Amino acid sequence: MSPMPPGSPVMVVTGSSRGIGRGMAEHFANAEYIVEGCSRGESTLTDVPNYHHSTVDVSDESQVRDWARAVKRRQGRVDVAICNVGLVKLGTVTGMTTLESFRSFVDAILTSTFLVCREFSKVMALQRYGRIINISSIMTELHAPGTPAYSSAKSGVVELTKVLARELINTGVTCNVVSPSLVLTESSEAFGEEWKKNMLAMQTLQRPIEIAELCNIVRFFASPESGCVSGQVVHTCLVT
Repeated sequence: MSPMPPGSPVMVVTGSSRGIGRGMAEHFANAEYIVEGCSRGESTLTDVPNYHHSTVDVSDESQVRDWARAVKRRQGRVDVAICNVGLVKLGTVTGMTTLESFRSFVDAILTSTFLVCREFSKVMALQRYGRIINISSIMTELHAPGTPAYSSAKSGVVELTKVLARELINTGVTCNVVSPSLVLTESSEAFGEEWKKNMLAMQTLQRPIEIAELCNIVRFFASPESGCVSGQVVHTCLVT
């Protein structure tokens, strides 16, 4: 297997205009990674070294394909891909969840992750090196009422990652999952204090976790020395 070449590693981050994605993009750009971020809107990261933003709808197949090709042309390679996608709206119990709402969660979370993983795994497999890190959610383990669409889509991300890990392990590409508990972002704040209180009550560590704590887990998975770790899921604040 070819080791990662010297120089600054290239990382792609989806959903980098806000929330977890923005925090990770800023963290790693300031840690001497070259970061290629994307979101549906314009960048909110200004004056950040080594950061390049693209406007991409990651649920659109042609846009994701074009973005992956553009990043490859611009940077020459992709070493790390962080798939951080979500849908910012409250769910409902299964009996009240419309098919349209269910499909919107699946498209925004699972379909988007599939497309990003598919396109960037091709780049990584050809260069014989890569680290794919998908962001799921602790909700896949808590089975909270009112989350049939969200939890199903995020569970799909976990299974997709494990299948991809098996498919790519002999190419030097690893695929792992970070499954965070509550992180304070613009989205979580918009749901209100009562929602936040209920979320924390379901966790073993009853405080929000920081972006820096998540980045520490990502850094482990992204390391060149972690080539023997693939198909794994790390939950925060969960005791089984």
